[in-house]
Amino acid sequence: MLDFLRQRAGSWMVKALLGAIIVVFVFWGVGTFRTRQADILAKVNGQIITFTEFRALYAQRLEQLQRMFQGRLSEEMLRQLNLPQQVLEELIQRVLFEQTAKEMGISVTPDEVRLAISQIHAFQTNGRFDPRRYRLLLRELRLTPQEFEEQVKAELLAAKLRHLLTAPIRATENEVREHYEFQNEKLTLAYVKIPLKECEAEVQVSEEDLKRYFEAHKERYRTPLKIKLAYYLVPFEEVKKNLKVSEEEIKAYYEAHKEEYHQPEKRKLRHILITKKPGEDDEAFFKRAQAIRQKIKSPEDVARLAKEYSDDPHTKEKGGELGYLTQDEVFPGLAEAIFSAKKGEILGPLRSSLGYHIILVEDIKPESYRPLEEVKEEITKKLKEEKLKHVAWEEANKIYDQVILLGGLKAWAEKSGKKIEETPLFDPRHPPKGPAGSPEVIEAALKLEEGELGPPIETPEGIIIFKVEKRDEPHIPPFEEVKDRVKEDYVRDKARELCGKKAEELLAALKEAQDPESVLKEKGLKLEKTEPVARKDLFKTGLPLPVAQAARGLAVPGEWYGEPVFAGEAYYLLRLVAVTPADPKGFEAEKKKLAEELTLAKRQEAFNSWYRHLREKAEIKLYQELPKP
Repeated sequence: MLDFLRQRAGSWMVKALLGAIIVVFVFWGVGTFRTRQADILAKVNGQIITFTEFRALYAQRLEQLQRMFQGRLSEEMLRQLNLPQQVLEELIQRVLFEQTAKEMGISVTPDEVRLAISQIHAFQTNGRFDPRRYRLLLRELRLTPQEFEEQVKAELLAAKLRHLLTAPIRATENEVREHYEFQNEKLTLAYVKIPLKECEAEVQVSEEDLKRYFEAHKERYRTPLKIKLAYYLVPFEEVKKNLKVSEEEIKAYYEAHKEEYHQPEKRKLRHILITKKPGEDDEAFFKRAQAIRQKIKSPEDVARLAKEYSDDPHTKEKGGELGYLTQDEVFPGLAEAIFSAKKGEILGPLRSSLGYHIILVEDIKPESYRPLEEVKEEITKKLKEEKLKHVAWEEANKIYDQVILLGGLKAWAEKSGKKIEETPLFDPRHPPKGPAGSPEVIEAALKLEEGELGPPIETPEGIIIFKVEKRDEPHIPPFEEVKDRVKEDYVRDKARELCGKKAEELLAALKEAQDPESVLKEKGLKLEKTEPVARKDLFKTGLPLPVAQAARGLAVPGEWYGEPVFAGEAYYLLRLVAVTPADPKGFEAEKKKLAEELTLAKRQEAFNSWYRHLREKAEIKLYQELPKP
């Protein structure tokens, strides 16, 4: 039955059946006391974390990962990331932060949330918060404004906690100086390189060895899932050629959606922002704002005094010009006063979370509607887009029903004289170009068995009707099929063992030798040297990164690094030849930057330590197992 529904999900027959099922659930409901109890995932000091919260955050994080990996996020990658555990830990952290903040009397106001959101660049148009853009982007992220605002609130709360707990922590001048001296000491290194290739020739290989190795490492040779799709595309470009929109349709749409073309009242504003100085009390702050206001005798004075007194770096040089703003684009606390003022009126000082504002209402544009002639082209385009999708879907569903009735895509194609496209056999992590490779099609195809028909799916090119022509399941191939790969891996692993042992023996001999270079000469090896390089710049020596990182810890000239370092298909033996002290003259130039870096590092370490302690002493109970990634 499930296969029947899955294969015919787009058919009118199944839509009717599903409609009946939905009606049953609407009338009978699915929520009971037992299901509500089952929604409890965990408790943190008695506070509940629900499965609903977990699922919502998991879906967001999964969506973010899929966007990051552009639809190529494999099941293996998800297992390695252990996303369910990460999401649970994030929810636990949120609760612990909320509980601690409540105990400490820390809170986040709605104004602070609004201000933080308004300053996010992605939600701005021409440097200003754009409510429409905000809603559209959240829709793309599958978030409601309430959900997003709760996340922002949690982040602000964590930031306040972090600041309160770590603000007193600072790097001392001695620590900064020591850090400067350590980072800027110049090291001269000597190293011996033992490439794996030199050991590969010594590896003895037998058929039995390779078979044993294959048996022990079978998973390494497991093939990935591969699929092949057959499909027919209803292309948007073809449908678009025959689309027309009448004058009557344009007018009808305009009248029905007139609110879309509503332009709210806008006011052209200038302001002088006065922020509080460190140590300044509220009374002195207000008096200073009043004194600036008293200097303003006419509207023209606002622009001149803004350049002199305003603390808003974005508008100061433009005489405090904010441009035309709607009521939604100004601080809620100031909106009522601004939008009840007359043209030319000067308001203030008015208080907001930023400080005091002195505001000039320069001009007023009353609310209005954009005329039909102005938006006609825009409406025509929108109606064509709507018609395009509607007509294309009608055509696709008609074809889909015919495909089902005729018994398959190929049978339909033969009868209708249409051509069916086919992809090669491909790994879904590396899909082909074109409509069959779109993430939505791949996601649907992975849920189907070989020979199954997928539902019609909208892609950028059009609506695709597809079938899983072939499904090559992951499997471990026979030994003979992968014998060459097995031999290559076996030789490399054995060579690494041999070279590793040689490197350890050689390092022990070099540590004891009076003349290391003579020991190396006997082995046919050479001691290479670098130019003197500051510790912070060791990655510029050309040595592989793991080798450069190991060298940072060397301190005593003549000292060999404790063990061979494997990197870049070779083992490296490292020796510190000489240390040149840092130039003290450079300290003052780097002092400020290093102090900031060390302070941030100390604060982060302290905050992490505090959170670990908070997490350890918390009473956390998990009531259900986490779903597997």
